[in-house]
Amino acid sequence: MPRPSTAFSTRLADLLSTLESTALLGAAGSRVRGLGEHLRFACLAMPCDEALVALEMEALGRLTVPAIATADEARETTLSFPASGTPFAYLLAGGTGVAASLEEGDPLLEPLRAGLSTRPRSLVLVPLRSADLVLGGALFLRENEAFGDRELVLAERLAVVLSLTVEAFRTERVLFELFARALPELIGDDAPTDFAAALTEHVHTLRLEPVYRRRLELALAVGRVADGGALEADLAARLLADVARYVRALGGAP
Repeated sequence: MPRPSTAFSTRLADLLSTLESTALLGAAGSRVRGLGEHLRFACLAMPCDEALVALEMEALGRLTVPAIATADEARETTLSFPASGTPFAYLLAGGTGVAASLEEGDPLLEPLRAGLSTRPRSLVLVPLRSADLVLGGALFLRENEAFGDRELVLAERLAVVLSLTVEAFRTERVLFELFARALPELIGDDAPTDFAAALTEHVHTLRLEPVYRRRLELALAVGRVADGGALEADLAARLLADVARYVRALGGAP
């Protein structure tokens, strides 16, 4: 096998170092384990016989199940299925939490059947959200006793905790899937020389909290106004000064 060219090796090293691949992979693995432990706790708190999350990843309309848990164990899975024809399609379309009964061998759970260790007869399904974005859903299952309003409310509260772990896991998983598919082009002989810098900026942007992202967007908007010329720059400065005076007045400052 021929030895890789210097350019190839350099670009590959840049790619791996830019992604901080070892740290990201370790963090993603830890989050899956943490997600499994959250689901185990949910099985005790509800209580329910089995719990899982199904997430819409980078491929729209397709769901991935990273973990399924009972009160005794949590296990990672590679289950993946289309959302259409399942209760999760309702959540992705903006639906709220729901409790329902299941028939024996109910087709609603057919895509999950291979990963389940129980034979559920009732479910609670609640959305997992990041801001206004629905990431997927959390599913809680029972074999015997039906779920009621109390369990539905509790499941919605548990979903808030699950969403925090799911958001970070989903972001990192999507990044790795995108870069894995793009890798052959990114390390080719005609790869852009500024790839490492551009990728660093992109990853940084994805990791920004919404409040900071909003501040950056505002700063960029002011910058675009100021780029119009001296008059526009003076206008932007006066507007910002007016806002600053307004904020000081609200706080009682002179």
